Amino acid sequence: MTLFRLQSCGLVLGFIAVLAQSHVYAQTVTNQFASQSANSQLSTSQPSNKPSADGLRHYVVDIQILDPERQGEYCPTLLKMILNASKAQDESIDFIYQDHHFSQARWFAEVQRNIGNSVIWTVTTKEREALLQPIRFPVFKGLLGQRIFVIRKEDQALFSQINSLDDLAKLRAGQGIHWPDSDIMEANNLPVVVGAGAENLYKMLKVKRFDYFPRGILELMPEQKHIQANNVVAEQDLLLSYPSAMYFFVNKKNTELAERIEKGWEIIIKNGEFDKFFYSHPRVVEAIAELKRHKRRIIRLENPYLPVETPLDHPGYWLDISKY
Repeated sequence: MTLFRLQSCGLVLGFIAVLAQSHVYAQTVTNQFASQSANSQLSTSQPSNKPSADGLRHYVVDIQILDPERQGEYCPTLLKMILNASKAQDESIDFIYQDHHFSQARWFAEVQRNIGNSVIWTVTTKEREALLQPIRFPVFKGLLGQRIFVIRKEDQALFSQINSLDDLAKLRAGQGIHWPDSDIMEANNLPVVVGAGAENLYKMLKVKRFDYFPRGILELMPEQKHIQANNVVAEQDLLLSYPSAMYFFVNKKNTELAERIEKGWEIIIKNGEFDKFFYSHPRVVEAIAELKRHKRRIIRLENPYLPVETPLDHPGYWLDISKY
């Protein structure tokens, strides 16, 4: 791989392992689903075409977060914007939030079972697109593929001396179990140590179980409490970059919901509402500020798990980090 230097300084969430065969992956999520408590059930939507007392038809969608007060977060807010753009005048878009925490694998299984109008947002892979229907508009304009290392404070000088992918391969990265990024890094011959969840990985970094924790540049802001609690910092000289997209996914048989989301996406892109939302969101503002803050060298990786249908040739869908 070639190491590039930024001229002007130039990011969810991967959640489930990218496995070699779709049927193996399906069995994995099914097993994880079955292992969860039978007493914990997902809230599920009951869409109705009949007008309610307020004269509106309520179109109900299940989403993967717990607290209605979190609706100001990026993905739920964007999804509501998309569905509002494509709804009929006499419709209301209502979200059902969950009252238990469920794993990404459990949610994947639920969407496959087609319970209600369930939507999941996650990083795309070939296997995931074989199991669920992607709506191929990158939720974060590809920023999840732009990753900054979190390191121990005393190690900055070590990372400042890295000038190639081969140099980086001498160190160990921390990654989550079932994260697609783990597979991407291993496919590029980067050693990986896996752990359960970001919070635990920060603790592992602190006690030197590995050397660096690559985080999507959008993830640094919401994870500041973990960064500060473990006395670690954002590395200042390097940016790991590879093509990656987070999409909204629905059950493959739910063409009506998929069409609603696709139509809504097209509307808010065409009228500029998406760009206005994207560039003004605090997480994106901070991510772009971080890109500008340091003159970073880019280490580019290949992503062999990216589906060929990914709209990489559509420049309006992606953030051009070379501008920063």
